[in-house]
Amino acid sequence: MSILSFSSPRFTTRQMTLAAMLIALQVVLGKLSVGDPAVFKVGLGFIATALIGYFLGPWTGGMAMVINDLISNTILSSGTLFFPGFTFSAFVSGVLAGMFLYNQKISWQRVLIYEFFQILITNVLFTTLWLYLMSLSSSSTAQGFWALLTIRLPKEIITWPLEALIVLVILRQVAKLNLSLRK
Repeated sequence: MSILSFSSPRFTTRQMTLAAMLIALQVVLGKLSVGDPAVFKVGLGFIATALIGYFLGPWTGGMAMVINDLISNTILSSGTLFFPGFTFSAFVSGVLAGMFLYNQKISWQRVLIYEFFQILITNVLFTTLWLYLMSLSSSSTAQGFWALLTIRLPKEIITWPLEALIVLVILRQVAKLNLSLRK
């Protein structure tokens, strides 16, 4: 067992079926959210993201998250605009989940570090950047980015330990089931 996992399982029919079920779970949990996505949105999609990384590894997990993003923001769009930056963020999110959780012993330290990097990279940096770029006008300046970051940062700081605790409890229960997907 290494610090990070850079390999995904062989892509078999079983893995494809599991990926499809986890994508469906991600779509459903991603739709269960409250708040304005441009500023303050709290949802349950992070649970399915962790499960995707845990079962599918970084590369298959990244692709599963891209498929989820495309389904959620085109076919099942709730009126929001499609932006390719969020698709890239989804890929990075799946890769991070797989790197930290696939073939790893689930400990509170690992989950806390995983959630920290997941929130820092995808939520704080990328999402803020994409929202800023989508709202660019002739009057926008770099101050607009920092203002948006200032609004979004407290939510991310508060949700970090909460998401880590929820992911830890769920992944420990899943690990206890000792599901063997490598037949």
